[in-house]
Amino acid sequence: MSLELVTPDLSTPEGARKALADVHTAARELQAENGTLKAQMGALKADLVAASQALAEQARRVTATSDGAESELRAFVRPDGKIRGVGEMTTDLGWAPGLLDSEPTCAWQRDLQVAVETRNIVRAVKSARRPHLADTVTPICDARVKSIVARAPESVKRAFGDISTAGAEWYPDVMLPVLERDFMLARRVASLFQVMPMSQKNMLLPFLSTGLRPYIKGAIAADDPSQYTSSSMTTAQRTVDAVGFAVRSQLDEEATEDALIDSMGVIRGELINATVDGEEDSILNADSTAAHADTGLANWDIRSRWGTTGLGTASDHRRAWIGLRHRAGDVSNTADGDGVQTTAGFITARGSLASPHGVAGSLVCITSPEWYLLKMVGLTEVLTVDKFGPSATIFSGQLASLLGVPIVLSEFMGPDMNASGVYDNTTKTKTGFVIFNRDRFKIGMRRGAAVEIDKDITRGIFNLVGTVREIFFTVDSSTKKNVRYNYNLTAS
Repeated sequence: MSLELVTPDLSTPEGARKALADVHTAARELQAENGTLKAQMGALKADLVAASQALAEQARRVTATSDGAESELRAFVRPDGKIRGVGEMTTDLGWAPGLLDSEPTCAWQRDLQVAVETRNIVRAVKSARRPHLADTVTPICDARVKSIVARAPESVKRAFGDISTAGAEWYPDVMLPVLERDFMLARRVASLFQVMPMSQKNMLLPFLSTGLRPYIKGAIAADDPSQYTSSSMTTAQRTVDAVGFAVRSQLDEEATEDALIDSMGVIRGELINATVDGEEDSILNADSTAAHADTGLANWDIRSRWGTTGLGTASDHRRAWIGLRHRAGDVSNTADGDGVQTTAGFITARGSLASPHGVAGSLVCITSPEWYLLKMVGLTEVLTVDKFGPSATIFSGQLASLLGVPIVLSEFMGPDMNASGVYDNTTKTKTGFVIFNRDRFKIGMRRGAAVEIDKDITRGIFNLVGTVREIFFTVDSSTKKNVRYNYNLTAS
């Protein structure tokens, strides 16, 4: 078979699903004819990853691109007819959200929020050198905001009145929550888990390990019968400590406003991507014990994502907590899956989860693109995304379902493991998958993503830093088999 993949149209959900269907068809035909996908793996994997990311991105855009009714935008107009830029306490409504810091109801509102956020970042950089000229350092940004305001729905636009000052009197010189929302929406693997707010850095999480139980009620045969048998609840607690992640970018203090505007989208995107990728890598591969289970961590630049600096050090993000792979190792629930890369092997992995975690509904399987293409696509029981259609957006990144278990791809499930399921920087030919109950794992969020700017006068630069404080943890005991890791799987 000669495989010729044309550039797929990923601009619509239908186009993305068609691209995935083409990949699945090509993969199965190659498996049937050659028994391997090695010759065409590169092209297939690229289209597979691109199509899955397109589907996830389209799902994330649903809210931002919906046409918010004018009545929803009017909620940001005060009784005196002026715009409520940011949230505030009111006498009649209590806390009322603002136009700039609330979830956007339409594409226009989102465009305005991004433009104002960009203006505030550029203003912070440019006015640091000339604070007495702070009101005049961002004419281009101000003009962009003014242009967006001019496109507002009529009933809202009237509330702006004279917009000759580009609305400077109603938008604040503070960082808006736009970046944090983009970070939350961009999450792929992390979106599988419930986020638990943390009121402080260290928390003790109580949980029930053994509940009450029933006993047979004895028959009354005489006066003063025996009491019913009682039972007690056994509780335990888990210590949860938030970990801080930071991503830093540097800006030249001599940069012009045009240069800052042009680069801001790239910088914002990289801040978000680095944080999201680091989080996903940590959820799968982190190990906070003194000796990381992946013995070659100091050389592990997975898929050439992280470069060579800082690998394996104390500040490596893969030391933040116990990730899924190593949690499975800690509870002795790993297996060499080389000889059972079949549906039966998948069923065995699922059955290894402690009751009741093996039931369908909350189970998820995360695997690498390589094993998905080389083995999973060929399983007749796999229901691919092109067949279950709209359900594809239930989980960000979900591509298929096997026996009712969603299959999610992650490029941080590496194709460079050894036959024992760890990265040792020697044997780099195997991959694996994890299957787990997502209800038994949480993400504790001490503080969401934030951006700060500070000038280093000794270098003539500005540091743009994005930070987040969180922790990935399980609510189960230290011995509960709530995740399974099958290793030594085909990756090439």
